[in-house]
Formats: sequence, structure tokens, C-alpha cells
Amino acid sequence: METKDNYIPLKRYTIRIWVLPIFILSILFSIFIYNNTKNIIYQNIYANITELSEQSVTNLNQTITNQIQFVETMADSINKGYFKTTESVFHNFAENMEDYKFTRLAIIDKNGNGITNDGHIITNYANIEEFFEQDEVYLSENRPSLISDEQVNIYSKKCYIDNQEKIICAIIETNNYKSILTTKLFDGKGGTYLINNNGVVLIDSFDEINENNINLFNYINKKYNLNLSQSTKISKMARDIKNKRNGTFDITFNHHTYFFNYEKIDVNDWYVISLVSDDTIAKELTDFLFVFLTASILLTAAIITACIGIDISHQNKNRKLFRTAFIDPVTNLGNLQYFRANSNLFLEHQKGNRYVVSIDISKFKAFNNIYGYEFCNKILKSVGNIIKDVINKDCMVCRLYSDVFAVIFKYNKDIDSLLNRIAEKASNINIDDTNIKLNLSMGVYKIQKNDTNIDNILSKVYMSRSKVKGQYEQLYYIYDENLENQLLEEQEIESNMKLALKNKEFKIYYQPKFYPEDKKLAGAEALVRWYRGDTIVPPNKFIPLFEKNRFIIKLDLYIFEQVCKDMASWKEKYGYAPKVSINVSKEHFVNPNFIDEYVKIIKKYNIDTSNIDLEITESATVDKQINILEIMNKIKDLGFIISIDDFGTGYSSLSMLESMPIDIIKVDKVFVDKVDFNSNKNIINHIMFISKQLELETIVEGVETEEQFEYVKNLGCNMIQGYYFSKPITKEEFEKYL
Repeated sequence: METKDNYIPLKRYTIRIWVLPIFILSILFSIFIYNNTKNIIYQNIYANITELSEQSVTNLNQTITNQIQFVETMADSINKGYFKTTESVFHNFAENMEDYKFTRLAIIDKNGNGITNDGHIITNYANIEEFFEQDEVYLSENRPSLISDEQVNIYSKKCYIDNQEKIICAIIETNNYKSILTTKLFDGKGGTYLINNNGVVLIDSFDEINENNINLFNYINKKYNLNLSQSTKISKMARDIKNKRNGTFDITFNHHTYFFNYEKIDVNDWYVISLVSDDTIAKELTDFLFVFLTASILLTAAIITACIGIDISHQNKNRKLFRTAFIDPVTNLGNLQYFRANSNLFLEHQKGNRYVVSIDISKFKAFNNIYGYEFCNKILKSVGNIIKDVINKDCMVCRLYSDVFAVIFKYNKDIDSLLNRIAEKASNINIDDTNIKLNLSMGVYKIQKNDTNIDNILSKVYMSRSKVKGQYEQLYYIYDENLENQLLEEQEIESNMKLALKNKEFKIYYQPKFYPEDKKLAGAEALVRWYRGDTIVPPNKFIPLFEKNRFIIKLDLYIFEQVCKDMASWKEKYGYAPKVSINVSKEHFVNPNFIDEYVKIIKKYNIDTSNIDLEITESATVDKQINILEIMNKIKDLGFIISIDDFGTGYSSLSMLESMPIDIIKVDKVFVDKVDFNSNKNIINHIMFISKQLELETIVEGVETEEQFEYVKNLGCNMIQGYYFSKPITKEEFEKYL
């Protein structure tokens, strides 16, 4: 099922020889035919203008919804503490403005003072209370820009930055909405207005209204000099809009009929008014009458010819409207609306193994920056053709948006080989004698018998695609129950994590460390376990998720305080507290002053910082967004011990060991497991050698056997940790060592 220009089928007419009575009566019927034809045309115009107006409203609603979600995301991210400064908010979200047609971002306080992302200072902004009175994302009416001569609309939502209530604003030039609305109807004879429910014109696609705050109803009455009857219809439209009703009507004056349609959009009680004249059909009607009046012999043929001409002309207009509403102009494929409208038909007519695949071009934005939009439009068209060529038949290929395609198809062979062929062809395409290598991310869902909702199907496809987006070693993911179960499991964990912390379900375990020479206790590493009733949630289930949603920051602080509390009790009970190493997630390092919270806890329990070993993962030391050297120096100046965890498993360099104030290297278990006891060429040997040269202490993790213990002991490591001595144990069990 491919998208073709002749999706709307054309009627086929044949000219017949009419009998004499019909020929004689044709003149008598001419007036009837004329009026009937006119009514049909008017009815179709009503239907078409209504359909196009609804499509314009749908497009505008979708755009505004996406813009509202963007502002909602920014405000929620700020309120959750992900971004604590104005600069960090602008840095993280400014690059997304173009995707949502925003011209700039701004953060403003209750006094109307603020700043934009491009450095403009805002002072005493008028009517600022209008924005602070709103609890949800608020879209303002037209306002004059403080920076340019343009009218703008402002999306805003309250948020808290630096412990102050402010608003995050996203500004869009009002004229940007014009490109979303359908601006040409019936060969340019029509257009659209965007108004509020008071009738004030916000957008005029005719480009005739150049002043602000013009009332459309008064403007139409004045422009066309309407009589009382005609003006009454305009007044009814004004009342309907006040009462949030939609409608269609026509007005005839100056020998023309003008068709109006008014449709409400979802925000601010705004309305889209569509207006079209019957100019385009007047000539056809005149010719139609001329044939009847001047050629009585050929009257019947003329009537038929005129009817065919009118019908074909109308079909062409319908086709244009169809293409505007449902066809992507870049690839000539269907768009998202087309995909939704026709997928159910496909499912009804196609049986067997049916699939939906969503395909995304990796880093397509970079191609736009390098080659430009015109070149990249050719890339999109090529990708669409590749998908159609590979699948070949029993398929419907659409470009949903941006660089995302979807295809629904029937296929009874090996789906993996099909997907690999698509990826292979896309990995080497030629555009204007330029070889382009594309990497695709594909999400796949096999349609089940009870699947009827295409939006639910697309949701699962997008979910699958997200598993491989940005990964080059895996090109596609086929939806399965494991993915759904994983997402459900993550949702359950996230819904319980705050209450679990409040109820102290997270328990501290200690894994002892020992000196290899005399096997005496050297300290311990603090680890966390989550007890949900009688069930233990493994750390690998919740730690990565907490790092992703930044809840790890609260959990780390909780663990740190619990350890300090235990150390204080040991000092009181046994006269001393052993050194304890505590993991610090790199999510803390976004804020260089995070260590101040740790210092407060240290002072609260009167713990010596030299007894605390802060473990920093190797990956944090190479993150370009983190000034790790500044943070380490501050930690070191406060007297903490610093160790690098998982050393050798990441991407750090030897120069890192020389430049950073590191005390201890923790050698990962993976190097112990790979030891060849009959060789001196093990990586762990070289790590030990380098550590000694740099005068750094070493802890070897994961030692489990006597043979491993003897090997690393002979290498001269300073401390050993692993099941050979002890697994992670409770506080009470650990106290036996003390």
C-alpha cells in the first residue's frame, strides 16, 4: 500500500447519445442543472474548507502541545534540581529552541527583572503578575517584543531557581504560527485568520491587517460594507465564538459568495477563521451557461462536458487538499496523519505476520549543519525509497516527522535479514556525487491479533527504538515482554524510591578490607542494599536508574550520613573507627560545591576526614562536563582520602594519575579474574608497577581464592578486598572484626 497521487480515485465518464426528448428538454433543465451543480459545488467547498480548517487546527494544536511540553520539561527539570542556575538552564535547553520555533528563552522574577539566553537584560516587565498567577504552562496573548519590532507570544511556567520563585519563559514570534496555518485555499483565493475569543486578530495570512488589536468582525463589516442581513451572520459567528462553538456559513455580495469556517483550538479560546471566495468556479459556471445558450444542438454534450470538467476540477482541488493534509512534501510519502488514518485499513486487509518499524537517522541534525536542508531533504527522500525498495510490497511507508519514518508491512520471512538489508543500503548512499554513510536506529513491533489501536502500537515501536538510539553496535530492537517488564519495573522502582528512603529501607553493608601481610583489618567499603519487605532489590536494578533520574544524589547523602553515624558509634564503643570508603556518584560533580553537604555531616558526627575514603569512578574523571581536577583538589584540601574505583576499565590516561591528587587505585575484579598464574604479562602486574612508581596505594577487589590471594600479595598490593576474606556484611557482623 504505497502513497500515490491518485489515492482519491477519479470517476470515469463516457459520453452517450441522448434520445431526442432529452435533447429537447435539456434547455428546460439547464436552470435546474445549473442550480443543482452550484449547490453540489458549494457543499463540497463547505466540506473542503471544513476539512482544511480542521487540519490547520490540528497542526496548530500539535505544535502548541509540543511547545507546552517543552516548557513543562524545562520547569520540571529545574524544580527537580537538575539545573540550579540560570546559565545551566540556558546551556541545556537553548539548542532545542529551533526545533520548537522559539526565538529565545528568558527567566524572570516577580519584579519583572530577568535575562534572556542571548544576553538581553529585562527590567520591570509589564504585567508580570499575569504569568505568576498561572499554575500550569501559560500561553500569553500577543505582546510587543522588548527586543524587536515583532509581536510575540510567551509560554511560561513557575519554577524555583536559587530558592526564588521565578518563571521560565519561551518566546515565539507570533508570525511563526502563520507557517503552521494553511495560508492558501483554492488557488490563493482564500486564507486564514487566527483570533482570540474577543475577535482580536493575532495572525492574518492575507497580510492585509498591519495594525495591532484589530477586531476581525468590525474589520470584515467595514471592508465589505455588509448590509444588515450579512452583518447578522458575522454577529452570529462572534456569539458562537464567545460560546465556544464551531460553524460554517457563507455571505454573498459584489456578485461573489464568500465561505467562512471557524474552528476552536485547544488553548486560550483562540479560533482559526478560514475564508474562501467562489471566484475560482465563476468562470466555469459562465462557460457552462454560454454553451447552453449558444449551442442548442450540442447542448447535451456541453452539459456532460461541463459536468465532467467541474467534477475533475473539484477532484483536483480535493487532491490538493488531501496532499496538504496527508502527504509529506519532502519525500512524497504519507505523514503521521496519513499513517494513523490508513494503518487500521491495512490491518483489516492484511493478515499473517505484520510488523511496524520506526526508523530514525542517527545524528541527522549534524548532517543539516554540514550539508544544509536542501541536501538533507534528498537524504530523507533516499531513505524513504530504500525502505520501499527493500520491503517492496504489502507495505505502507510514511515519514512521521523530522528524520523519523514508520513502515507497516506484511512479511513472512526472516525479519532480521530484512532489517539488516535496510541498514546496509542506508550505510552507503550517493547524493549529488557525495557518498553518505547513515546509521539507522530501528524499533520493531510484531502486531498481535488483538492490536487495534495504532497509537499504542507506535508507542511500543518508539519504546523499542529508544533501546538502540545512539548505539552503533545494535541497529534494531524487536519489542518483547522483557522490554515492557523492564519499563514497568523501573516505573515501580521510581514510584517507591522516595518513600523507601523516608522509611529507611536502604541498609548499609560493609565489605572488610585486609592487609595481605598479616591479614589484619584495614577498613571497609560501605555498600547499599534495598530491603522491600522480605525482598532485596539488587543494586544493579536501582543504582543505574537512580543515576539516570539523579535520585542517586539523595541516596549518596543518606548512605554517607549513615556511615558517619556508625563510625561515631564505633568510636564511642571501641575507642576507634576504621577507615571506610564510600562511593560518590559523578552526578554530584555537576555542582562543584556538593562536598559542602558532606562536610556538614562530618562535623555533625565529629568524624576525622582522614578516615573517609571517597571513591570516584574512573568514568567521572574523563567526563568533559565535569571540572574533576577542581573538585578533587577541594576534596583533598578538606583532608579526605581519594581513591579511583574501577581503574583500567574506562578511558582514563596515565597522565590523569600524575595530575590528579589521588591516594589509592582500586584494581577492578575483572583483572583478577583474567590472571594467568603462569605468566608475568598480566595487566594487573603493570598497574601495580605504575602505582608504585607514582607512590600510590592499591586495593585489589574481587579476590576469591587462595591462589589469587597469593598472587596479588606477591605483587605488593597494599590492601585486599573480596570473598576470600568476607562478603559484604551487616553492621553488627562487621563489628565482630572490631
